Amino acid sequence: MRSDHITINVTDMKKSEDFYGRILGLKQLETVDMGDHELHYFQIEGGPKIELICYTDDFGEMHPNSKTAGLFRHLAFSCEDVDALAEKFKENGIKILEGPADVKKLNFRNIIAQDPNGVELEFIQY
Repeated sequence: MRSDHITINVTDMKKSEDFYGRILGLKQLETVDMGDHELHYFQIEGGPKIELICYTDDFGEMHPNSKTAGLFRHLAFSCEDVDALAEKFKENGIKILEGPADVKKLNFRNIIAQDPNGVELEFIQY
């Protein structure tokens, strides 16, 4: 068994496409109109796809804390240069939650940021 995709309900599709495409450099794949929502796909190198969903109706936003029990916490990516990515985030107004910092017990350097939808993402440099 292997993973196929990770779904994110977006608050702003244009900002989300810019973040996952231009800023993170993921390859944009197809867009599928499902009638009451659109699916926009991006490919993670060597991994599953990111599926961005934009619904025509709106049920509001959720604002959990990073320690909220039962919550899917974050998606982690490995990258070549955490510090360069942090600078790119700052230049593009991407919210950085933690780091860059060394995580000595796990032997990597990381940064934790939020995508335009408030989804927590971790970027790890081994």
